[in-house]
Amino acid sequence: MSIRKPIKILSYSDAADVGAGSVAGMTTKTFNLPQDTDALTMKFQASLVGTSASVTFQTTDDGGTTWYDVARTKVVTVNNNTTADWTYIPVLGPGQRTFVNTASSTTSGQTAASIGGTIGSAAASSLGAGQYSGLPVLDTFARIGVIFTGNVTTNDKLQVDIYAHNQSNRA
Repeated sequence: MSIRKPIKILSYSDAADVGAGSVAGMTTKTFNLPQDTDALTMKFQASLVGTSASVTFQTTDDGGTTWYDVARTKVVTVNNNTTADWTYIPVLGPGQRTFVNTASSTTSGQTAASIGGTIGSAAASSLGAGQYSGLPVLDTFARIGVIFTGNVTTNDKLQVDIYAHNQSNRA
């Protein structure tokens, strides 16, 4: 195996999220992964005032009815866009399981869940910042969710990029 330049498969900008509506759950964006993806890298940059934010990468096993947390970035607070938060997401095997939180959350009428408890259990829960569930990517259909911790007063930039590591030369 040799080093290959990752392919950018998602470039999501959410600079319009400001005010009280910014804390009404998650702002989500669904997208497709290339079939031959070996791993993913998520890059998150933000420049916010009045709040902080993080991004959760989610997978599904039923075409998008139920979503499961795979990984969540660290919380980015007031920032000048120079520091990016990078999160590595394995595809072919279970990721690094760092924590399981048993709180439940619902977004847009759909349950956001992560693996928890015993092996084979998928209890509804939400990852904390900077954590992995240990669940691998289950489908080529995926989504990200931007989570704000308070009302955004200024949003100069909020950028999420997803890169696929695969053997193809294009997505």
